[in-house]
Order: sequence, then C-alpha cells, then structure tokens
Amino acid sequence: MDINEYRKQLFLKSQFCTYYKVNNNTVLAGIMRSNGYRYAVSLPDEKLKEVNKVYRRFTTLLNSAVAVEIILYVYLVIFPYYLEFMNLPFFVVVMLLSLIPLVALYLTYVVVNSLYENYLARYVGTFQKMKFQPKTKYIEEKAFQEYIKTPRKSVYVLALMILIFFSYILTPLIINSLNNNGKFNSALKLANTYLTFMPVAPEVYVQRAYAKFNLKQYKEAVEDYEKANKYSFSEEFNPDIVGVKSYYLPYDQTISEFDNLIALEKNKAYKYYLMSEKANYQLKNKKYNEALGTYNYLLALYRKGDKVFFSPSLVYNNRGIVRKILGDFSGAQVDFTTAKKMCPECKFSLDSTMIRKP
Repeated sequence: MDINEYRKQLFLKSQFCTYYKVNNNTVLAGIMRSNGYRYAVSLPDEKLKEVNKVYRRFTTLLNSAVAVEIILYVYLVIFPYYLEFMNLPFFVVVMLLSLIPLVALYLTYVVVNSLYENYLARYVGTFQKMKFQPKTKYIEEKAFQEYIKTPRKSVYVLALMILIFFSYILTPLIINSLNNNGKFNSALKLANTYLTFMPVAPEVYVQRAYAKFNLKQYKEAVEDYEKANKYSFSEEFNPDIVGVKSYYLPYDQTISEFDNLIALEKNKAYKYYLMSEKANYQLKNKKYNEALGTYNYLLALYRKGDKVFFSPSLVYNNRGIVRKILGDFSGAQVDFTTAKKMCPECKFSLDSTMIRKP
C-alpha cells in the first residue's frame, strides 16, 4: 500500500468523509458513523458543501457534550464519592465507573444523531437508511484533496492532552521544589490550584500541609494531613499531625495526643523515637523531671543495644540541658561531651522532627 492509498484509508475513517456517490446515488454519513442516509439522486456540490458545514457543527456539538459529561461525571460523581468507590469490590467499581458513562455517551450519540437526521429530512429531503460503508473507489478526488489541505483539529486536542498530562505529573514536583526553597506562599497557591482540579491527591495535601505549617497555619495544616491520611487509606501522617498539634494545643491535650500515638505504634524502634519527641516537648514546656525520666529510659535502651530511631546524640544533649537546669552540673557536662563526641557537627534543637519535609 502506497502513502496515498494509506491516506485515503485514513480519510474514509475520518469525520471529513461525510458522503460518497455510487450509481448516481449519494450516501451521507450519520453522526453515528455506522449510519448512512441514501438519496436516490446525485446531490449537487453546493448542497454537499452546506451539509458538510452542518455535519461539522453537529460533531462539534457532540464532542462538546461528551467533554461536559466526562467533566461532570468526574467532578460530581468520582471525586465526591471516591472513598466510597474505593471501599467497594473491584468488579463493582469497574462496572460503576465504566457502565454509567458508556450508557450516557451512547445516549448522547443517539440524541445528536437524531437531531442530525431531522435536519437532513427537513433541509435535504427524504432518505433511505442504510449502513455507511465508503470505499476508496467511491472517493471524490476534490473531497480527498480538501481533507489533505485541512488542518487537523486532533493535533490541537492531542497537544492539550499532553499539556494536561505533564501538568498533572510536574506540578507536584514544582510544589516540592518551592517548599524546599522556602517559598511557602507560592507552594500553597500552586497546591490550591492543583487540588481544585485533582482533589484526591494525598501527596499534594501533604505538600500543602507542610507549606501551611511553615506559614504558621497550624490547624489548616492538620486538616490537610488528615485528608492525606484519608485519600491514601492509611495513618501514615499521624506523627505529622501530632507534631503540628504540639505547636498550638494546650500542654495536657498534646501529651494525651503523644500517649495515644505511642500506644498505637507497634514498631518498637519508632515507638522510642516518638517517646524522645514527647520528652523534647516536655523539656520545651519546662516539665524537667518528666523529660529526665524519659531520657534516662531511652538512653538505657540505647546502651543496652536495642534498635532505636531517635538520635542518641540529641537525647544526650537534651538530657544534659535538663540536668543542668536541675543542678546536676557534672552529669550535664558528661552528657554534653558525649553528644559532641557522637556528632561534632550537629546543631541541636528542640524543634519537632515529626513534621517531615515531603
């Protein structure tokens, strides 16, 4: 098959192929491409040109209706009921997410095709229904040449789809870069825009929560971390939530949050890390004896060789602070020296490390 023959095959399958003539009869294409309408005369070129214009208007109407249906289905059904869908059996989800839109699309095609049939009957004349089956031998050369010269709208549609795809992929990376560079307002604005169009993206909720935390919008950050948990079907961000809450909740309430989180944690090494964060919080709030007891317990575990996720040098340093405040100057000096030996370059801080950078 040569290139010209290949192009003709493409032409037959395209919406530019709206008619063909055979045995002095004209067969017009329907909006549903399998439908054809035969006229027992050879329609004049002016009439065919007018029919082509109207046909394209109807296909534009169809494409617009389909696009609106898809958008409405996504934003009024899929996103609002996303969690409910995900809790259903897989085959039920497949049925709901495919059968409903397919039925809606089919009905749209039927309605638009019916409108087009009414136009043909009123403005062109009576026709006989048949299958639209064009062949290359029936192609009129002038119609084919017009197809060759006409710009393809599909190219623009494809370009738009590529743009949307890369926006979907790259925007979270841009938000992450903005957070890493301390541009939290810009990260927040971009995350707001992204979540307006994609409100079920847990990783972007985390990025927005981190930006809000750094902008001291603590309660709003907690809400976003909770949404990240919800849409990721996990409790992965519970430590981040407690970390943020420690910046605005009353002391007793925060300690209760720590205790609940520690009690639920099954990984012992991570449980010890959470305990170290709780002790740091107690130190910040001048609960020195409570903090000292926790630090002693954790360092005993570390010296015994238990696996731990907390920073031993930080715990030594912070116990040194507590000892110094409580008057144990020699013990404090030993702890400070140990911490410095373990990590000479460290700059120790009481800031929570539970709020992780995305």
